[in-house]
Amino acid sequence: MEVEMKKTPEQIVSDNMWGSSALFCVAAFAAFVIVGGESAVRVGWILYFAGWVPPICMAVWCAVRRRSPGVGGAFAFTILPLFGLLYWFLHG
Repeated sequence: MEVEMKKTPEQIVSDNMWGSSALFCVAAFAAFVIVGGESAVRVGWILYFAGWVPPICMAVWCAVRRRSPGVGGAFAFTILPLFGLLYWFLHG
C-alpha cells in the first residue's frame, strides 16, 4: 500500500508561482512569432517582463522565510533569461 503525500496549500501556491514564468514565456512567444506586427512585439515584451514578477516575488518570499527556492527557482531563473535572449535576438 502506497502512502500518498499531499501538498500543503503553501506548497501548491509556491509551485504555481514558480511555474507561471513558463506561461508568460509561451504567451510572449505567441505574440512575437504567431501574431507578429509592431504592436504584438510590444505586447510580447510586456508579457516577457511581467513573467519576471512571480519568480522575483517568490525569491523574496523564500529569502524572508529562509528557504531554498529549489527546482522551481532554478527552472524559473533559467527559462526567463534563455527566452529573453531568444526574443532579443529575434526582435531586439
